[in-house]
Amino acid sequence: MAFSNQFALSLELTRLLPISWATNKATEAFMSRARDLLHSGSDIVVEEDLANVFGRNKISPTLSSSFKNIVAKSNSNVSLWEGITLQGGPGPTTLRALRETPYFAMVVQLSLLVWIFDIRYLATAIADALRERSEGAPLSSKLQSSPSRTGILGVLQVCEQQTSAFNWNMLLHAVSKSLGYEANEAPIDFPPFVLQGLLDMFPMVQTLPNERFIQIQIPVGKGLNSGTSALVVWAHHVLDLNVLVRPLGRNGKAIPNVRFGRAGLEQVCIEEVATEDEAAITLLDSSKEHLLSIRPEPYAEYHLIGAVKKIPARGWGNAVLHDNISHLEISGKKTHALIKDLQIVTSAFAYIVAC
Repeated sequence: MAFSNQFALSLELTRLLPISWATNKATEAFMSRARDLLHSGSDIVVEEDLANVFGRNKISPTLSSSFKNIVAKSNSNVSLWEGITLQGGPGPTTLRALRETPYFAMVVQLSLLVWIFDIRYLATAIADALRERSEGAPLSSKLQSSPSRTGILGVLQVCEQQTSAFNWNMLLHAVSKSLGYEANEAPIDFPPFVLQGLLDMFPMVQTLPNERFIQIQIPVGKGLNSGTSALVVWAHHVLDLNVLVRPLGRNGKAIPNVRFGRAGLEQVCIEEVATEDEAAITLLDSSKEHLLSIRPEPYAEYHLIGAVKKIPARGWGNAVLHDNISHLEISGKKTHALIKDLQIVTSAFAYIVAC
């Protein structure tokens, strides 16, 4: 019988000369998953390493349900041209996360972080944190596994692409408002030493919620930035921990403490401080004894994890326009009218170009 193409010949050859390791179903499934991840830009080994860190945390049931519903239903394909289709929705990394709890915990947390921060700086910060975390670990320990920045960047890009349907701005803006910030002015750049400490302190507090506590003294002030809003969303909304924030105050005005969650059992205390000399992240026991404290390296203010502002593509023009005219002294009605006029002009230009 003639073969229609070389693939048919190859297929027949595998029947006649089966490769021993390829007959193992578990190996076939593993290799298939590895290829899917590689094609999407991720890496199965790096994902495993990150899941061993972020996957130890338990995600809030409320957020878990909302995240799954939105991300799983975001599968929409858009035809751009004949034979060219823009595919959307969850890819291999997210599909696996929807089935396996540790990977789901990893994807949810990385989804938040890539929404807030520039993934290039974030990849560097995670790689540095994992490398410093592994110092002193025995050679046989999983802690010795420290993925490269390039590998981490690939996983972050995949999480960014496959979970972009979940709009974290609603939670971030709600927290910023509770802390007395306008939605578009909350400082959110993040010091890397805090990220390094949280990799192990968050799961420790979730495991021993009545016996372990985290105290974060984070610098905020002139020339400094605070990631307080990001910390609250991560600790309270994502991990369901009780959080107390002690704001530094602004413009000479004191700001009262703000609680997120149950009062009386704050598992995470965030204190905004004026200088980096006071900055630290500390794990405490129930008697307030310091179990571990991490402080920033000298000149760490020049290596903050830089934030980016993200908004959904739908309504992007309106959001940008609002930001650019918010400083003008015009009424809400005039602002709305101005936006409408610009929409008409933009539509007219689009029609002319299309014709």
